[in-house]
Amino acid sequence: MNASAGHAATGAKKTVLVLDDHVPLREELAEYFTISGYDVMQAGDGPTLSAALRRKRPDLAVLDIDLPGWNGIEIAQAIHRRDPTIRIILMTGNPNWVTPALTTDSGAFAVVEKPIELARLSRVVRAALL
Repeated sequence: MNASAGHAATGAKKTVLVLDDHVPLREELAEYFTISGYDVMQAGDGPTLSAALRRKRPDLAVLDIDLPGWNGIEIAQAIHRRDPTIRIILMTGNPNWVTPALTTDSGAFAVVEKPIELARLSRVVRAALL
């Protein structure tokens, strides 16, 4: 992603929410999105996610599916019900149990497999924010 990728035609920055309980990955993704020109919100669990969503509406949510005590699919569904214009990308280390129907039901635009390949994620993010 180039440095202007996070800007819409009007010049306004797009906002990306990253939800992952694995701090090093969350911070790596946050840094990557920041360098790519996006405003970034981070959350590591349900309570911090709720607080972040009360502060600002993201354009895109990048959500880990497997969170301790939380189901990323249900979180995606709740975000989608609240605001279907927020694009959602799910991340998983176990893509075998993520079916197309489950992805569609969650409102997700795409599923990205862990370990994250930044080039693929970049393409998916650009497509999601078109």
